[in-house]
Amino acid sequence: MKISILIASAISVLAIHTSRAQEVFSLTPKAAVPGTTVKVAYNPAKTLLKNEKNVSAEVYQFRNYQWKKDEIKLIKQDSLWTADYLLPADAALVAFKFKSGKKTDIGNAYGWILTDENGKNVAGGYAGWAFLRNGTVPEFSTDYTTNKQMIGDDVVVYWMQQEVRQHPSSKRNIVYPWLRVLKNVDADKAKKQAEKDIFYLKNLEDPKESDLVNIKKIYAEVLNNKAAADSVAKVIANIDSPAIKKKNPEKLAAFKAMSAERDYKKVMPLNIDFFERFPAEKADRAFDEKNRIDYARLYSSIIIVASVEKDTATFKKYVAKAPFKSLSTIFYKCVQVPYVSLKTLNATEAYTYARPIADRFFQFNDEKPEGFMNVYFDNMPTYADILMHLGKSETALNLATSCQQKYQFEKATLNELQAVLLDKLGKTDELQKVLESSMRKNQVSPVMLDLLKKSYVARNKSEQGYQAYLATLKDVKLDAELAAKVKKSMIKQTVPDFKVKSNRNGKMISLNDLKGKVVVFDFWASWCAPCKAAFPGMNMAVQKYKDDKDVVFYFVDTQEKMKDYEAYVTNYLKEHNFDFNVLFDADAKFSKSYGVSAIPHKMVLDKNGLLRFSEVGYMGSPSELVDEISMMIELAKEGSNE
Repeated sequence: MKISILIASAISVLAIHTSRAQEVFSLTPKAAVPGTTVKVAYNPAKTLLKNEKNVSAEVYQFRNYQWKKDEIKLIKQDSLWTADYLLPADAALVAFKFKSGKKTDIGNAYGWILTDENGKNVAGGYAGWAFLRNGTVPEFSTDYTTNKQMIGDDVVVYWMQQEVRQHPSSKRNIVYPWLRVLKNVDADKAKKQAEKDIFYLKNLEDPKESDLVNIKKIYAEVLNNKAAADSVAKVIANIDSPAIKKKNPEKLAAFKAMSAERDYKKVMPLNIDFFERFPAEKADRAFDEKNRIDYARLYSSIIIVASVEKDTATFKKYVAKAPFKSLSTIFYKCVQVPYVSLKTLNATEAYTYARPIADRFFQFNDEKPEGFMNVYFDNMPTYADILMHLGKSETALNLATSCQQKYQFEKATLNELQAVLLDKLGKTDELQKVLESSMRKNQVSPVMLDLLKKSYVARNKSEQGYQAYLATLKDVKLDAELAAKVKKSMIKQTVPDFKVKSNRNGKMISLNDLKGKVVVFDFWASWCAPCKAAFPGMNMAVQKYKDDKDVVFYFVDTQEKMKDYEAYVTNYLKEHNFDFNVLFDADAKFSKSYGVSAIPHKMVLDKNGLLRFSEVGYMGSPSELVDEISMMIELAKEGSNE
């Protein structure tokens, strides 16, 4: 059947409420919501029930993807037969069969898809509308009509597609009958789709016995794979079997012993042994739920320890089977932390772990389980960064660009990644758009400012007018909002004196030494990733005020855990080309006396030594940070004269 004919046919059957149908049958209100009462109205004047003295109705209800039937009495009012009817709270569709004696009238199907309170069709409604009029799959059929092909299989496939498009969660309930019908329409397509759908069912986060039953049926009836169907049947037979339940005490003891183990090197073999003794597919699910035995967490535990131990064979083996809901944690622990935060992995090493996770993640692309796009947007920028450093610039750019669907240039690290890739690939026009869009959102890094200046000079053959050009890119509204926020956060508090060693020849610095200057303190630590992520923005602020003798910056290294922290700080600053004044407060006496606990924590003192600003955290944008610090400094200068 040509696609145009199929669509025309589908559209014609969608018109449940045509003017002709409404002359005979209607529900009021039209937006019928489950759990509410509606008025049923039937006018038999143009049907075979005209002039009948007694008319009743059978109501076919599609509830939780199963058919149920009810009967209602109708009262004649003028030419109409009416009734008030309470719609079942779990119904997605209701269909009416009107009767008088042995005569019945269903017209072209008096069906009504129910809606939620927002007017959206209830999940299952489209599926019910198809199954009501097609009997290809007996388990989903009903005796509403004797015509089992009231609509063709091709139209049923159309309605299945609409159902899943609007309600992805419906798929697990209709995947088997959908494939059965699709097999009649296009057998080859059905087989290809069946392989994907079996993967989907096997990887549901909350597996049920009904999912296994569907897998067995798909193997047997769509793929004609009896051996695979029999294998699944054996698994089903073992679910909640006495043999499995008998092992529950042993399983619980093993789980508790594993959970109590504090030596991470012993955790992985314990987890692997647990999987072998008590496989997930042979589990007493009710028992597991009651005792919080979560196989997804067990997968994560094995995989994370394997990455720490550099056991790539075990890592890849278990990642290849890891459930979707564990992938975000696995990527964060195995890639994000060591590659981005701790920088203990270079791009080549990180790729060893990132690639298998990405491969497993994209296996779920067809079905896109709940949270799929969030996991994509959260992790693909890091994966793109790894690919960029391995010379895979085109692939990296595609990933980075796609993530702007969510971030819309409001994430400086992603903006920088995209800009650097565009620059590498010589895509100057696209680069210019990214740079300017990022400036308008005030989400720009020093690297991007360099690219913006380079682009400006290339276009104008001179730096003249560059600062004015930058000013035109700033969003006045955003600047005003930031200024209002900073001004509102201004305080006026006394702070105690201190005496702390600096990295400048070990000189001791005290509060009294700083009187007459606006002082910016940035409390940080070598182990604090957000602290160091803020350094490029803080360095921009340092450079901005380097010639202002009334402003000084001190980076207070506090809450340190490593023994050789001073050497580490010296090397870290040198490696990143940061010329910072550092105060060593490893025991945190200074920071505690100033009320600092969580870091990064920035404070600004006015020239009289009074605390005027105290802000915790870093929001991720170097350009926004330098604007915020600058506003604080200028307000502190004004406040010094109060």
